[in-house]
Amino acid sequence: MQTLFIADLHLSDHEPELTRLLCRFLHEHAETAAELYILGDLFEAWTGDDDPSRTAAQVAEALAAFARRAPVYFMAGNRDFLLGNAYAARAGIQILPEPCVIERHGRRILLTHGDEMCTDDTDYQKYRTVIRRPWVCRLLLSLPFALRRRIAEKMRNASRQRQKSADVYAIADVTEAGVQAAFVNHAPFDAIVHGHTHRPNTHQHQCGHRAVTRYVLPDWKHGEGGYLSLDADGFCFHALPESANPTSETES
Repeated sequence: MQTLFIADLHLSDHEPELTRLLCRFLHEHAETAAELYILGDLFEAWTGDDDPSRTAAQVAEALAAFARRAPVYFMAGNRDFLLGNAYAARAGIQILPEPCVIERHGRRILLTHGDEMCTDDTDYQKYRTVIRRPWVCRLLLSLPFALRRRIAEKMRNASRQRQKSADVYAIADVTEAGVQAAFVNHAPFDAIVHGHTHRPNTHQHQCGHRAVTRYVLPDWKHGEGGYLSLDADGFCFHALPESANPTSETES
C-alpha cells in the first residue's frame, strides 16, 4: 500500500487530456493506494467553489470515487488557494494546512506547496503575503463569479509574462535559506515533498545535525505527468502515463 503525492496539474477546460490522465491515474490506483496527497495547483486557476466548469465537475467525481477507498488530502497552491469546504465536500477530500508534517514508514515528512521556500523572489513573497490574508480571500469570493474569472485571467497573463524573464526564472526556485527556515519552523523532519517550481528532482540538505532529502514533484503538461510514491522500500518517482513510461527513479 503506497502513499501517493502529486502537484501542479493545472487542470482546466483548455487541456482536457490532463483531466483524463488524472481520472485514469485515480482509477488505476484506487485499489492499491493507502492515501493520496495533492500538494497544490490542482487547477490552473480556482476562483471559487461555485465554479461551473466541466473540469471542476469531472475532477470532483473522480476524486470522490477514489476517496471512497482511500483518503485524499489537499493542500492549497498559489493557483487554487481559494478552494474551500464546499468543493472539498463535493470531491470527498480533506483540506490540510500549509505546511504540515506527517509521519509514514518511520519518516517525518514536511509537506508544502513549495512557493514559500522561494525566498529570493521577494516581489512574489510580498504578493503571497497579501493575497493569502483571510480578509482578501473573503473580498475576492464576494465578487460575482464572472468578475473573479476575469481577474484570475489577468493575473495568469501577468504571471506568464513575468516567468518569461530569465532573471525571474533564476530566482523562482527554492533556496537553501528557504529550506533552513522551514526546518527551524517545522523541525524535526527527514524529508520535504513539494511542487510549485516545475523542476522535478531530488536534493540533499544538511539541517543542523539531520540529513534532509527534498523531493520536487513533477508538473503535468502536454498530456503527461508524474507522481511520487512512498512505501516501506522508500520514495519512488513515476512517469505518467505509466503504460508508456516506466518508473524513472527510486530514492530511499
